[in-house]
Amino acid sequence: MVFEMDEIVRYSQTDRELRLTVPALLDFFQDAATFQAGEAGVGVDVLNANGLGWFLVSWNVEINRLPRHEEHIVVGTFPYRFNSRFGNRNCYIKTPDGEYLAKADSIWAMMDKKQGRIVPIPDFVGKAYTVEDPLPMEYAGRKIALPEAMEEGEPIPVLAEHIDFHGHVNNSKYLAMVQDLIPQGELAGFRVEYKGQTRRGDILVPRIGTEDNRTVIALCVAEEPRTVIEFVTK
Repeated sequence: MVFEMDEIVRYSQTDRELRLTVPALLDFFQDAATFQAGEAGVGVDVLNANGLGWFLVSWNVEINRLPRHEEHIVVGTFPYRFNSRFGNRNCYIKTPDGEYLAKADSIWAMMDKKQGRIVPIPDFVGKAYTVEDPLPMEYAGRKIALPEAMEEGEPIPVLAEHIDFHGHVNNSKYLAMVQDLIPQGELAGFRVEYKGQTRRGDILVPRIGTEDNRTVIALCVAEEPRTVIEFVTK
C-alpha cells in the first residue's frame, strides 16, 4: 500500500540557500504517514480513542539532494514490515519524473498512552495495511554510536511550540532545535534515535562530537540522552 501526495516546496520550509530544511523534510514524511493511516481507517483519532499512538523509534535518511523553493515534488510512504510490536516504514521524496531526492527508513512502536509503554500492534491496525518491498537503500541499525570526545552546548528549553498531540516533543522539532549545529557542507544523510520522551519544561543539553564526516548531537536531560542525531556530509 503506497501513499503519495503532490507538493510544492514553500518559502517557509526553506533555509538561507532556499533549500528544504531538514525539519521540513521530516514534517513531509510524518504528514504522509499520518495521512496514509487516516486513509486506511486507523488514523490519529481512531488510535487515540483506543488509548494508542504510534511513536517513532528511529529515522535513517539518505539525501541525494534537497529540493528547492517552488520545486514540485512527490512525497510518498509505505510500510514494509510489521512484527508484534514494531512497524517499519519507508518514506521518500522524488521529482515528478521519478528521480529520488531523499529516501528514509523508519521504525515505529505502538504505545499504550495511559501506561506509557510499548504494546503489541492490534490486529485491526496491522490488517489495515498491506506491505510493500523495501526501497533500495542502506539499512543502518537504529543505535547511533557516540564519539569518544563530546563538548557541551547551550541548554535548550522545551517550549509549548515543541509539543505535539501526544504531549511530548514532536520528532521533527528536535531537528529544529539543533538547526544551528548542522554541519557545513552538503548533507549525505542523517539518522535519529529517539531514546525517551521529552516534555514541556524539560531542559535539553546538547553534547556534540565530530568524527571524520559525521557529527553527532546527543540531546540530554540530566546527562541522560533523550534523542541522538547523526549528520553525515558528502
